[in-house]
This record gives sequence, structure tokens and C-alpha cells, in this order.
Amino acid sequence: MQEIIYHTNFEIENSYFWFLSRNEIIQEIIATSTNLSPFDNVIDIGCGTGGFASVIASDFNVCCLDMEPIALDYCRRRGLEDRFLGTASDMINTGRKFKAAFMLDVIEHIEDDRAVARDVFNLLEPGGWFIAAVPAYGWMWTAHDEMHMHHRRYDMKSFLPLFENAGFEIKYKTYFNTFLCPLAIAKRMLDKFTGAQKKKSEPVDVIPGFLNSVFKKIFSAEKYFLPNMSFPFGLSILVLAQKPMNQHEKH
Repeated sequence: MQEIIYHTNFEIENSYFWFLSRNEIIQEIIATSTNLSPFDNVIDIGCGTGGFASVIASDFNVCCLDMEPIALDYCRRRGLEDRFLGTASDMINTGRKFKAAFMLDVIEHIEDDRAVARDVFNLLEPGGWFIAAVPAYGWMWTAHDEMHMHHRRYDMKSFLPLFENAGFEIKYKTYFNTFLCPLAIAKRMLDKFTGAQKKKSEPVDVIPGFLNSVFKKIFSAEKYFLPNMSFPFGLSILVLAQKPMNQHEKH
């Protein structure tokens, strides 16, 4: 990602509705759909500035992995002590194993997404969990994706094979950020029509505090429905997958 995104994310991750609501939904999935226990060893791959890792650090032993020193420096400033500079493949070489791996809005940044899914499989203990989220719909591609250096956006049909081919069992899948999806689509269509999208240079859309609070309530309300059901559309995709108990490394 461009360096400005790390600076911006560090400043807003504790207040911007999108980060707050996404993290709440992921926490709900962890609590209701996995057998993770307090102080299990987990890894946040592509942790960025450590916003999500800091949220779950009171529940688990979190390793923050990122390829960018600036990201891990921000993790340090958040008090996250277990930091690793490198890739998931590099971590495999250390011999460490984890009960869960998180890749939240990370896989779309990686050119060889199939390889990283295999790497995550090999990082996990048998029975370990892989929780991943990505942006949805190629037709929603905008300058935002280019600024964040995305290689792609996904639909469910293109995302699920990453897990299946790596050897995972998919336990739950859904689109999410669904309640705000119609509004977001309308805004992006308007921006494209007016040319406003091409003029944007900020990593996130700046919105008034009142709207931020309203959007937070709307987006976070999805946690009361997930994972009891799956949404058929949304701005993002969430998958919970598990490494089978009798499986070890895959090559």
C-alpha cells in the first residue's frame, strides 16, 4: 500500500465506522463459530498498523506479521510485542504454529493468492481456523482500489476455491457490509458519472462525525444476524475455514 495509508489508518482505526464495525463482526464470528480459547496463539497476517490485533490482544496471544517496517512500528506504538517482518512463507520457516490466522482485507493485495492460502494452511495447527475478508465485486473497482494497490476484488465463486484448493474445510461464508451496500453503490455510480472518483486522493472517504456514528450503527447491526444466516450480497466477503484435524503440511 502507499505509505500515506498506514499513517491514515493508524489515526482513524479506533474511530472510523468501517474498521470498528468490521472488527465487531469478526469478533462475533470468533466467539460463536470457533473453539478458540483465551490466550491461544493466533496470527494477524498483513496486520497493517495493528488495529485489529490490538482489539483481540486481550483475548489471545497475537503475532503481528507484515512486510512493511512502518506497519510494525505502528504495532509497536500500540504495545503489540510479538511482531514479525516478512511473509507467511517466511514465518513457516520459523517452525511456529498457530490456532488461528486472520487476513482481513489483505488477500486482494497479494498477486499469488493461491500460494498464500497454502502458506496459511501450513502455518496452522490441525484444527486451526482461517478467517479472511476481502472486498467484493470487480465491477465496484475504483481509484480507491488502485491507491490501496489491490490486484482484484472477489465474488464468492472466485474466493472459495482459494480455501478448498489449499485443503481447508469451509465452515461459514457470507457477504457482509450489506445494509450500507445500496447506498455505497449509488454513491460510486454518482462519482463515476460526475468524475469525482478520479479526483479523490484520500485513502478513505472523509465523512462528518454524525454520519460516522449513523453508519457505525447500521453496519454493526449485521453482527446480530451473522453467523446465524448468510447475506446474499454486500461490499465485502467473509469466510471462516478450518484445517482438518488429520491434515499436516501441503506443498
